[in-house]
Amino acid sequence: MIAERQYIKEAIYDWVSAVVADAGRTSPVVWDHSDGPRPAPPFVALEFVGASTPGSPNFDMVEVDLENPEDAGVQEITRPVRRALTMYGFGEGAIDLLETIKESIFKDKYITMLALKGLVIPDALEVRENPAVRGVDTENAALFEFYVTYMRVMSDSPGWVETVHIEPPADLPMDEITNEGGITNPSG
Repeated sequence: MIAERQYIKEAIYDWVSAVVADAGRTSPVVWDHSDGPRPAPPFVALEFVGASTPGSPNFDMVEVDLENPEDAGVQEITRPVRRALTMYGFGEGAIDLLETIKESIFKDKYITMLALKGLVIPDALEVRENPAVRGVDTENAALFEFYVTYMRVMSDSPGWVETVHIEPPADLPMDEITNEGGITNPSG
């Protein structure tokens, strides 16, 4: 999951950086590290809030590959993932910058950019002011929450069942059991 999270971070970073550059801004884009070092305002900070996996996993059929037995029995599992993120803008023009970024999720250029990375942003909340207090300084700040969805793909080898032996319970009256053709079990 660490590689998945890193991939998402890089994809979101690329999208936000492209929007900021296309808007003619030079504001850096960083991932929030709470009280860690920050660039001088204005800048944009991103933060993961949480993740959920709505719906049920989708399992591919297990296929037997007799030519490559090491690959036999591998099953692909896909599952939708929805991640909640918060985007912060700090410094002069923070609200305008975040409004520009939020509006980009409805523009074909950025929809395609994200789709090529396997991501969709289906929803974003309103941009709102958030006067942030860091130490003793109050600075212009804004934020909005948004969601990113994608498909998590995993592989599994569920193993094989080679034989099945079914023993009926001892108290089952075998002579009364018939099949669909109405033939009584002769072993009873």
